[in-house]
Amino acid sequence: MALQVLLWLGVSLIVLVIFLVITPIHVVLSWQNDPAKRATVLLRLFGGVSPTIKVYDSTKPSNPDKPARKRSKRKRRQTGRQRWNLHGDILSEAVTLLRRVLGAIHIDLLHLDVEVCLGDPAETRQFYGKLCPLIYTIGGHVILHPNFGRACLQGTALAKFHFTLLGLFWPFVRFGRRVFGPVK
Repeated sequence: MALQVLLWLGVSLIVLVIFLVITPIHVVLSWQNDPAKRATVLLRLFGGVSPTIKVYDSTKPSNPDKPARKRSKRKRRQTGRQRWNLHGDILSEAVTLLRRVLGAIHIDLLHLDVEVCLGDPAETRQFYGKLCPLIYTIGGHVILHPNFGRACLQGTALAKFHFTLLGLFWPFVRFGRRVFGPVK
């Protein structure tokens, strides 16, 4: 009897994990810097039908961390090409990884209203000019106000997007195979 209970518990746990991996996870990111500074990150699992899980809230006081342990001085292991058998161009594969990961994330809502200045009017103009193509190609409501007077970053942002863990898993598998895999 106890063995059957454990077996059914294990099967239900496996089904729950599979269901979590293949259903979308909805994320809400919000940031505001205009009357008060606040940032929050909210998650909804199982296609958005689960209750909201607050992952981060900047208004909550952080817990004091444990004191850092002193590290002993040991010889460092070999890193990079000496330790790993790297194949292919890692930079081009990292760009491909970033493109595929961003392709797996689906933006539901994007609302951005920001006033920005870098301190120098020429640098602010150059920064705004480089962001304009990005602003006009992203779907959503994006308003960027350049301020040429004083250094600032003020405004509000709200982003809602969803992704599946399985959709994010395959780009990393491809990256690992292409960079660390066998030589052709």
